[in-house]
Parts: sequence; C-alpha cells; structure tokens
Amino acid sequence: MKDYYLLIISIFLITYFSNSKLHSQVNYGIKIGVNFDNIGDIKSTSSLKNQIETASIASAHIGMFVQLQVVDIYIRPELQISQNKSDILSLDQIEVNKVEIPILIGYNIFGPISIFTGPIFQNIISIKSKSLNFGNYTNNFTMGLQIGSRIDFGKFGLGFRFERGFTDNEIEILGNNNIDIEAYSDIRPKLWSVSLTYKLGKKKDIEY
Repeated sequence: MKDYYLLIISIFLITYFSNSKLHSQVNYGIKIGVNFDNIGDIKSTSSLKNQIETASIASAHIGMFVQLQVVDIYIRPELQISQNKSDILSLDQIEVNKVEIPILIGYNIFGPISIFTGPIFQNIISIKSKSLNFGNYTNNFTMGLQIGSRIDFGKFGLGFRFERGFTDNEIEILGNNNIDIEAYSDIRPKLWSVSLTYKLGKKKDIEY
C-alpha cells in the first residue's frame, strides 16, 4: 500500500504545481555522487547455517535534474544511473545497477540551505558478482523514500540523503567457482549518499 500512496502523492504534487497561478523559477543541471549501501545479512539455506555478514562499499551515481521553485518550496524530479555495492565478507562483492527517478519536494529553511523528501522509483538493470550466481529476484521495479538536506553555493550544490526501499525484493544467491552457498537476501536499499550538483544555464522565470 505504501507504493500506491507515494505514487498518488507524487501525481498530486506535480498536478498542483502545474496548475498553480504563481511566479516560479526553473533551473536544471547535472549531478554526480557517492553511494554507501548495504544489502544486509545474507541468510543461508545450505550447509552454511549462520547468517553471512556484509559490509558497505562506496559506489557512484550520475544523472540530471530539473527544479521548479515557487517561493520557498520546490519540486525536483531527477533521473540517474546508480550503482550499489556490498562486500560479502570473505566471499565476494555484489553489484546492483539501477536506473532511478527520485521526485523530491523541498523547502528552503534558511538562505541556501534546504530540506527535502520524496519517493524514488527504481528499475534494476543488472546484478553482478565475480564468484556468485543469482537466481530470480522478487521485483524488477521498486519504490522507496528519500529524505535529506542540501546547501547551494552559486551554481554548485552539495546534498546529503538517506534512502529506504519499501518494495520487498528478495534475491536467491547461488554458489559458483568452488564457493558452496545457497542463500537469499533482501536487496531493498538502506543507503546514504552524497551528491555534487551543477546548474546549467540561467534560471528561467515563469509566470503561469
């Protein structure tokens, strides 16, 4: 149900801003940043009866954004390619590649500092590992929630955010290359990220 609520809220907010008779500013730009994600402990179903611990590995994301600002409130859709990595201690690494669309609602609380939150829609492109094989995973398309803060200085911006996935998404992990393992893990994001943004062009004032 959370997924449907997020989708309804996103559609409502986009419609509201589109039909408001207000003065607004639009800008757009690019972003690049670092992700710190951990898929969580892997639960074994084979001879390795104990949980297998994992650790976060720094990975990257790159994308673009458009921001529509009305007074101190803004809506900011983004499009990005993101890579999340986790280290399976003593075994291997898992790499999850995704296309993501965050739709963020923000508020300028003081000068260049703002806070924001909103849903994120994700499509998994691939899941890779050098020594492990993967079975099916529950969902290819997932949703989550992001919350964070950003500070702008000129055309540059620095953002910090936390993301938590809402859609259940378990993946089966199978052994390969002499690694004997049968296990599963929930790969919903539990992610911290830092982004550097750069605004392209000049702000456009719109009255509608």
